[in-house]
Amino acid sequence: MDLLDAFLPLVRLGVGPIFIVAGVFTRISALVFFLPGLGEASVPARVRLGAAFAIALVLTPIVMETSPAAPQSVSAFASMIVAEAVSGALIGFSIRIAIYAVQTAGSIAAQSLSLAQLFTGGIDSDMEPPVATLLMIAAVALAAATGVHFKAVSALAYSYQILPFGGFPGASDAGHWAADRAAYAFSAAMSLALPFVLLGFVYNLAIGAANRAMPQLMVAFVGAPAVTLAGLILLALTAPLLLGAWMRMLDGAFSTLMGLS
Repeated sequence: MDLLDAFLPLVRLGVGPIFIVAGVFTRISALVFFLPGLGEASVPARVRLGAAFAIALVLTPIVMETSPAAPQSVSAFASMIVAEAVSGALIGFSIRIAIYAVQTAGSIAAQSLSLAQLFTGGIDSDMEPPVATLLMIAAVALAAATGVHFKAVSALAYSYQILPFGGFPGASDAGHWAADRAAYAFSAAMSLALPFVLLGFVYNLAIGAANRAMPQLMVAFVGAPAVTLAGLILLALTAPLLLGAWMRMLDGAFSTLMGLS
């Protein structure tokens, strides 16, 4: 009831601003679907809905200051809703790309540690290696602890200067931008997993040399436990550094959205 009472001032303004509330809520809903923490499948839908309503209450007065023209037909209203959903999805994807990067880095690390054949349930519905699950849970917890939702509200408020209310993003620009973000995610994932890739490379060199020196010895049975133990020790030592680098990557994504870099 408290949430409904908070919307009473908007209702008293009349039917005109209702389309603004609907558009703002649509953009926010698309963003919340991708946002680290709130966008995870393990988060109840009611929590996501409540967060979207709360952010809409903050941003609706900002959008009202621009006084966008009200749609004059049902088709115009539907077009506005679709445009706002696309804009919110683009913004959310640019933030979510950091989660994809750390997930891919965990998969690369697991492959290098001979743990890629082990799969466990992650924070979403997909099965993934335990290293990827560990890094994702730590990254999402770190993002939530450092106020990723506040940063998302700031990015949304600024997004109306780049993506005007009710306007479709340019198809060509959006396509190039999405491809660039995806390429950046893969390069960032490789950078984060580089210590484990180097460990796997040294391990394979050592295994090859030992196999040439002693062909009768089953070196894989000796080397696999060794590289797994070394990798787990390396993970414990480098995880704080990796998560720190990941947080800088996430902050860079927000800075890019807000035109600060």
